[in-house]
Amino acid sequence: METEIEREKMERGKSELRVAMEELCLLSPGDGEEQEQEQQLRSSTMDLLCVSKQLLHVLDEIGPTLLVLRQDIQQNVQRLQDLHARDSSKYATLTAIVIEEVEEGTSKKTNSCTRAIIWLARSINFSVHLLERLMKNPDSSLKKMVEEAYNSTLKPFHGWISSAAYRLQIVR
Repeated sequence: METEIEREKMERGKSELRVAMEELCLLSPGDGEEQEQEQQLRSSTMDLLCVSKQLLHVLDEIGPTLLVLRQDIQQNVQRLQDLHARDSSKYATLTAIVIEEVEEGTSKKTNSCTRAIIWLARSINFSVHLLERLMKNPDSSLKKMVEEAYNSTLKPFHGWISSAAYRLQIVR
């Protein structure tokens, strides 16, 4: 009985890891050393931090319309930065962070770096959608474009409270 429970826990941990990695598009077909090097390059902690910090600058330029998103990104960047600063070689890749947290059973906790990584990836996805809309239709309503980008990227992952907070923020 106990072995079955342990096996189930291990399977859940593996699926959490796979979901996190797929969310970040870290898995790709192929095998061998070349794939491993590619995966490490694509899962660089510093690259995600750099892109996320640049995104903060872009959001600052857009203005207070996306304040909640900006605060979430800043919080997740800080969490990831703090972990990376503790041991930059150990936490050089996002994969290493996720694997460690899955093995420790902390990946699903609210303040985990795994969740920070996933939400940073989602925020980047949202921002890409928004910026693409802004480029295609510069004369359209910012409120409408934010709403469309939010509905297609972040809303599926938010509960009703978060969705309501974003709606209120957009209305202002």
